[in-house]
Amino acid sequence: MGWTVATAVVVIVGVVGIVLARGGSNGGAAPVANKDHWHAYLGVNVCGTWLAAAPAFESPLGIHSHGDGLMHIHPYSSAASGKNATVGRFIADNEGAGWNLDSTSLKLWDGVEHRDGDKCTSGEFAGKKASVVWATGHFGDPWKGTPRKGNPADFNPQNADIVAVAFLPKGQKIPEPPDAQSALANIEDLGGAPADRTKSNSGSAPVTGSTAPAASESTTLPTTPAVSTP
Repeated sequence: MGWTVATAVVVIVGVVGIVLARGGSNGGAAPVANKDHWHAYLGVNVCGTWLAAAPAFESPLGIHSHGDGLMHIHPYSSAASGKNATVGRFIADNEGAGWNLDSTSLKLWDGVEHRDGDKCTSGEFAGKKASVVWATGHFGDPWKGTPRKGNPADFNPQNADIVAVAFLPKGQKIPEPPDAQSALANIEDLGGAPADRTKSNSGSAPVTGSTAPAASESTTLPTTPAVSTP
């Protein structure tokens, strides 16, 4: 009986360990500050048209953009690590850009604010009311496009995740960002290697030009990132 119980415990612990290692794509304890170097893709679709990749920017907290569509996640402090390594942290860290994202509105690098109930002004859905929706997937997996609930800014992307945020009429399927798979298959600062969600790419050097905060620096990320002002 004792041997059976011990074996069952080992199996359960192993399964839990595997689940935690993959992070469940939301709620994993990593990334670890000054250690992990992750990449996740963020695509934004407004009324059926994909925005160009977020422009390149640096961040003293370590979550930044190279202009390649990827969120480069290698935090320098607790303000951008673990549960604080969110899509909202990426958006808020482009200081002065005025970007904002929550469950009912978005204003990103196209510079236009879109709120639930607003009508699309152009494209295939022109004249139709739309709202903020979002879905996630993984590099190398078929895209399902299942809508997720809650605030997309609060989502904790894991290594090799794909995040699609869209402003679409009710009932429209959330498509996969068209460049997501190719971007994650050839990552410049990994020497052209693909993302690997079974690894953390730990130990990668910070990007040239990034400035890490002092070791004592630690701030708290609000649930919904505030709009930055120039």
